[in-house]
Amino acid sequence: MTQSDPIARFDGATISYTYDNGWDFSNTFEGDVRVTVSPRRGVLREPVQIRELRPDVFLVSWVDGEMGLLAQVIDLENRTVLATIPSEDDPNRTEIINATISSFDR
Repeated sequence: MTQSDPIARFDGATISYTYDNGWDFSNTFEGDVRVTVSPRRGVLREPVQIRELRPDVFLVSWVDGEMGLLAQVIDLENRTVLATIPSEDDPNRTEIINATISSFDR
């Protein structure tokens, strides 16, 4: 694994995190596919792009079937996730929400 191959850092790993609003997620990575089991939506298999911004800080983006383009900044060192999501109040705006990482395991 090299810094120029951020997919390799996540391949085979599972990351679990909880947003401040109570949303709880676990994502398992299979190469460049992020697999999420959602109680409401079933199993999601979403191709992702990952870029390492600095050591242990990654930008992850994907297109969600319901919400459109989403992005997260995953900071493994500080065990935090910042995500952009469409605003529920105004479809022309986005919100940034915070999460705490509970585990990152291979």
